Amino acid sequence: MPGLNAGLYVGLSGLQAQQSALNVVGNNISNVNTPSYSRQVADLSSSQSLIQGGVYFGTGVGLNTVQGIRNQFLDLQLYNETAKHSGSSDRYAGLNAIAPVLGDSSSSGIAAQIQAFFQGFQALAAQPEDSSLRTNLIGRAQTMITGLQSQYRILEDQRNTADLSVKNLVSQVNNLTSQIAQLNQTITSTPTPATQNDAWDQRTALTKQLAQLVGINVTQGSRGEYQITLDSGAAALVNGNTSYQLSTTPDAALGGLLRVDANMGGITVPVTSKIANGSLGAQLDLRDNIYAGYQTQLDTLAAGITSQVNLQHRQGYALDGTTTNTDFFQGGIGNYAATNLPLGQVAGLPNDPTITPPNYRGMVNALAVNAALVANPNLIAAAGPPTPPAVTAAPGDNTNANALAGLQFTGGANAAGVVLGSSYSTVVSSFVGSVGTAVQSLNAQSTTQQNLVTALQSQRDSVSGVDLNEEAASMMTLQQGYQASARFITVINQMMQQLVTTFGQ
Repeated sequence: MPGLNAGLYVGLSGLQAQQSALNVVGNNISNVNTPSYSRQVADLSSSQSLIQGGVYFGTGVGLNTVQGIRNQFLDLQLYNETAKHSGSSDRYAGLNAIAPVLGDSSSSGIAAQIQAFFQGFQALAAQPEDSSLRTNLIGRAQTMITGLQSQYRILEDQRNTADLSVKNLVSQVNNLTSQIAQLNQTITSTPTPATQNDAWDQRTALTKQLAQLVGINVTQGSRGEYQITLDSGAAALVNGNTSYQLSTTPDAALGGLLRVDANMGGITVPVTSKIANGSLGAQLDLRDNIYAGYQTQLDTLAAGITSQVNLQHRQGYALDGTTTNTDFFQGGIGNYAATNLPLGQVAGLPNDPTITPPNYRGMVNALAVNAALVANPNLIAAAGPPTPPAVTAAPGDNTNANALAGLQFTGGANAAGVVLGSSYSTVVSSFVGSVGTAVQSLNAQSTTQQNLVTALQSQRDSVSGVDLNEEAASMMTLQQGYQASARFITVINQMMQQLVTTFGQ
């Protein structure tokens, strides 16, 4: 049977194993507040037995590996939902920042300014020969235009800010994917990839950061390496030890704003419209859809008001009773090059088979009151056509002024173009209300996603997180094992001393 020396080695293995396991517990306790840290467990097993006289004798205990406790399914779910939450949160923040301006329902808001403009025609109809009322009407029109242009400019500023964010976010994405690819190499370069606990935890933390920036799909290879693509599947970001970079390029089709491309082994794939989640997806959506969508509504609204007012104003007569066929507003129709002044032609655009849908982009910024009317308010056509046999409009006639005032309730515009019979007050109220509704919807979506991320994080922590009560219990158990091994060595030592004392004389 094994001698006393073998007993010492058995006891020593116990001391070393318990001490190593205690170090693992201590490391867990030290990292109790470290994000993305996975709890580690010491894998102890008995050492190989010796055979002597047909009997198996144990040789102690050894530490096989230190295993990180992870749940791959929860990690992948957390990446997906983190990207969705980040995207919805940034969308909410982006729209909520300008909602007080776009959704202003006070006397200084765009709805009140448009109403005041049409009320100016109503006031002029009561006293069509009053020059001060004519001047006041010009002022109200200019105030309305200034209000529209102010809101449009705010939206344009936000689009430019989002565009700057796109460039910065793409740079951050590239930095993270490079680091993740390097960690993939670290993990797969060892015979036992699962034991690279620090590298796994670092990669988990970096991948979660990446998910906050852009929507991703993550799959895990046979040796633990991550394969990462955009959540749309349009392009790969990481393939094992290789990362693929995104790039940004000014694009004329986007008005000079940045296009995002994925560069995969010499192949360039446009992915601007394929990125939906994460901060990058949110900024692209805000820039290209949300902010631009409200600009389109403002342009369409301006086109509707301009076209209908000009059409009606052109039918009336100025204070001199003879001047007619004059536009109230002037200005280009933005990038709709086929239409020039008079802007009344805009009314026919929805029925134009060559334009689907009509494009009024730039209408707000091009809009202005006819300079001739500004210089001479008497040219405002408040009177209706002369009654034959008269060849001039009757002094004090208010027929056209009443018709122009009535446009507030009979002519309007929506996102599809000019729609006669729709009240401008209804259209503007719908625009103002849609901003508030969108903010509430995005806020609710963000809250829902936050709750889902929190729930998934709690599930992950229940599996991979450090529980101090569990670690304390493990520490006591290991401490007792260490003390018992030490006591065992003491007993063997005493036996050896007794043996030396007895037979050494």
